[in-house]
Amino acid sequence: MHPYVILAAVLAWGTSAGGAFLYGQHVGAEHAAASAARVDQAIRDTRDAAQKGAADAIAALKPVNKTIVQKTQREITENVVYRDCRVPPAGVRLANEAITGRTEPAGDQQLPEADAAPR
Repeated sequence: MHPYVILAAVLAWGTSAGGAFLYGQHVGAEHAAASAARVDQAIRDTRDAAQKGAADAIAALKPVNKTIVQKTQREITENVVYRDCRVPPAGVRLANEAITGRTEPAGDQQLPEADAAPR
């Protein structure tokens, strides 16, 4: 075989293989773009459906206005404070005896002993 024929065959095969590669790259890029477009369209459709659903739900709300009629209840408390009253200790002791019913002062009682804290 002649070397030029072999060279021509190799070049022809390389050109067709290179062309097929470039064509495949072009088709792959178009496929990726089409896939991205489908995803974008699905996102738009979902967003539109969600907005329509929310708008329908808001439109379905019916506000209800109610007037509540009720008598006002008032309680007036009066705290008596004797600021100018000066009671001597004997008077306080007599008042405590009258309240508790005991004649001995309240300070005579012993408190129980404290228990040790559990560990």
